[in-house]
Amino acid sequence: MEKSSLAALESIVRSGKTVMTAEDSIILAAVQDATRTGRTATFYVNLRVFKAWSCWYWTPRLVKDSGLEPVSAEEKERIRTELGLEGIDVAYSNRIECQCGGVYGAFEFMQEGVQEHGKEAVQAVFDLQEMAVIRVNPVQDTTCPNCRASLLGKHWYEHKKYGCSRSEAK
Repeated sequence: MEKSSLAALESIVRSGKTVMTAEDSIILAAVQDATRTGRTATFYVNLRVFKAWSCWYWTPRLVKDSGLEPVSAEEKERIRTELGLEGIDVAYSNRIECQCGGVYGAFEFMQEGVQEHGKEAVQAVFDLQEMAVIRVNPVQDTTCPNCRASLLGKHWYEHKKYGCSRSEAK
């Protein structure tokens, strides 16, 4: 292992986090266990693990029950032009409707990500080449973009390099 790799890992550990490396099936089992037991965690995984997780998690029933559908070309264009994010080629999202008529979908999810983490951090996820991010049981409050009311229901989002899983689905 290169010295720069160890320095990057040490920086993560110094921030109070732990780095774990293992064979793919061990990492996948850890993601599955965290999902089933309701633990909140973020996993930075290789693309093989991400694909295996996605196949395990996104059953046809969950896709139907969650309302997950491809993000439209129009919404992708809005993300590109209004938020300045590139690389949103294959993505899926559900849409939550508010009583006032407002809708929370992929654009609003990205907009919140930019507000919370910054444009560069969100773009960095889309720019990943060999890695993907899995958020397990994230704490997320969805808010109507029009009236700012808290919305009932969960927002679901999946991209070829980013996904979320929740215990209630498993």
